Parts: sequence; structure tokens; C-alpha cells
Amino acid sequence: MRDDVILLLDTFFYVCIWKGSTIHSWEKAGYHKNEGYENFAGLLEAPQEDAKYILSERFPYSRFYVTHPDDTNERKIKVKVNPAPTN
Repeated sequence: MRDDVILLLDTFFYVCIWKGSTIHSWEKAGYHKNEGYENFAGLLEAPQEDAKYILSERFPYSRFYVTHPDDTNERKIKVKVNPAPTN
């Protein structure tokens, strides 16, 4: 869980997209809407499309959410992923 990554997590009961703080701040600033940032827009769309595919094939339907650092839903992803840095 680094600042410059997007994580798609499928735990069967939850499908979650977590965006690092750098990615989240760029998205909030609207970089993906500007000319010349088409690759960043594609980077944001790819996990959304993958999650849609996963959810369309799933029964019972999993809960889906998008989260980022300091968001209330982030705790659900930290339960499954150990965010401690490794040496």
C-alpha cells in the first residue's frame, strides 16, 4: 500500500479499489480530464472495468467500494492487507 499505486482487492465478500494518496490527489485535481493525461485516465478506468467484470460473474453479489487513505472504508482493506513496510 504505497502512495503511487491502485490496488484492486477481491475477498469474495468485498471487491475494493484502493487508491494511494498521490493517485487520489491527482484524481481530485482532475488531471485525468486534461489533454495529455489519457494514460492516467486509462489507469483509473482499468480497475473499475475489472471490478465490473468480477461483480457481473459473482453470486451472491459482493459489496463494492472505492477508498483511499484516511477514508472510513479503508479499515476494511487494512484488515486483509498488512500495510507495514518490509525490509
